[in-house]
Amino acid sequence: MTRILLFTGKGGVGKTTAAAATAVRAAGEGLKTIVVSTDTAHSLADALGVAAKDEPAEVVPGLYLHQVDTQRALERQWGELRDYARGLFAELGLDEITAEEITVLPGAEEVLALLQLREHARAGAWDVIVVDCAPTAETLRLLALPEAL
Repeated sequence: MTRILLFTGKGGVGKTTAAAATAVRAAGEGLKTIVVSTDTAHSLADALGVAAKDEPAEVVPGLYLHQVDTQRALERQWGELRDYARGLFAELGLDEITAEEITVLPGAEEVLALLQLREHARAGAWDVIVVDCAPTAETLRLLALPEAL
């Protein structure tokens, strides 16, 4: 069973450092670990001393880094989101043309981050998933999104 660890808090309190250190420790213990950043600041790669990549990349043996590039993910997964949005807007009573005209969903970045985390959790490839979350307000919106929708 995959263990998921969320590191969140106010910006500047050291959550990225704590997430990076925890991921390095887990990998050092022999656990296949991925550390994922949902923070648009993307300082996790800096903390690990590597270049940022949108796809999971091995940093050291057993430790992988994935910094979610929401803009790229939006372009890649727009079809899935568009279909979901159309269904949601239909439930809200919007006609198809109006729904089609809406191109940016509020919370789209949060949805994409959740989709990426879901993919990692469902893959079953990881013993530990460490999540370096965005600052508290953004993370709360991310975690509350399924219920809000």
